[in-house]
Amino acid sequence: MGKMLIALAMTATVMSTAPAAPTTAAPASAATEAAAAAQVVAPLKRLNGDALTGLSLTVGAEPYTQPMEDAFALTTLDQVLSGDDRTQLPTPADDPACASRMQSFGPTTGGVGRAFCWDAKLQGLTGETAWVPQGLATSGEARNDAAPVPTSKDALITSWSWQNPPTHSLANSVRLSVVNLNDMRYRTVLPVWVRPDGTLSRIYGHGGGLAWSGPYLFMATTPGWPDGTGAPSAKRSAIRVFDTRRIYRHQTKLDDYQYVMPEVANFVSPDLHFDYISLDRTSTGRQALVVGDYRATWLNGQPQPLNGTRIARYAFRSAETGDYRLGLTPTAAWESTTPTTAETHAISDVQGVQLHDGRLYVNMSAGKFVNVPYSRRFASVDLASMTMTARTDWGYRPEDLSLWYSGTGGELWGLTEGEDQRVVYSVALDNLAP
Repeated sequence: MGKMLIALAMTATVMSTAPAAPTTAAPASAATEAAAAAQVVAPLKRLNGDALTGLSLTVGAEPYTQPMEDAFALTTLDQVLSGDDRTQLPTPADDPACASRMQSFGPTTGGVGRAFCWDAKLQGLTGETAWVPQGLATSGEARNDAAPVPTSKDALITSWSWQNPPTHSLANSVRLSVVNLNDMRYRTVLPVWVRPDGTLSRIYGHGGGLAWSGPYLFMATTPGWPDGTGAPSAKRSAIRVFDTRRIYRHQTKLDDYQYVMPEVANFVSPDLHFDYISLDRTSTGRQALVVGDYRATWLNGQPQPLNGTRIARYAFRSAETGDYRLGLTPTAAWESTTPTTAETHAISDVQGVQLHDGRLYVNMSAGKFVNVPYSRRFASVDLASMTMTARTDWGYRPEDLSLWYSGTGGELWGLTEGEDQRVVYSVALDNLAP
């Protein structure tokens, strides 16, 4: 394909999504063992002063935003969400295998609404085991009047990280599945950045979380980039910004990818790892992005401290919703503490967060807690009273969260990452109330 280079012949260090403690597979019947919600003091403290300002962002180097070759033509999100060349996805209603996966690995909380499974290829059943689902964003979180989403279709975007083997040149790189929820079909879009000479590079850094506001898609990335890419802020954790109005289609295919979406901006963290991200549209002040780090309680075969997870809220600068520019100092931030009740009430091994109306929703992997139910940990924290409802009835081995806003509540979307255990689902927010 001429000078357009996607696959880099380099190695990369992979950040494992959830370092494996000695646990076993977890059918939903076993997960009910400890599913009852418990109301406890939240092991969380608010950060102030230097601890808050120390999380201030810097604006990263502006990347190029338009592929330089005539082989690429600007397309639309509607076109990405249309066409017979997309892949059909099974749902629990029309596919017994998907229904079985949902029953075994989906949430047991009740109130499950829309749901689907990935096709055999993305389940890892046809030899393609490298890609693991990570981030999640929906058009239901993105829609607002000031900067509309460039499609009327119900859409969902998932990021996938290459993790197997970790020595491969694609390790820690990211790709996107863009799903039309109206007809349950998807296609792949490759997030890229454009070098000054017009060549393209993959986005690396795990892609552990996605958020969507108006036309802008935000991706949480870690420093896990190969050496020599020259990418903007490649060795730093960053919030990377993409514009869904700037998707390009190659006239044939480029390294098996026909659609690419270039990075248009990035915000760099001096200290905080960005492992997940979500959009908060309802807290006091302007809408904001909520990001945080992943602190494992089981690492290299050894238990780790239960405290230290940090979560920060960065408000958008513009009074109009939909502008991607962020205020650089967080408007609020929190750090987890050692629980004073049960160890299993820890806010640790966090995979996704959602802030809504002063309540923080958190899903977590098992970490050091090897009993089956703790692979389904979920908590909702009242940030005013610092009380928490802890439960173990969320999806098994969960990843990111995204709130589909509707009236005063909405649907909280989640997904699971296990090979042949991958389901995507929504749960009515009322079912997660304390």
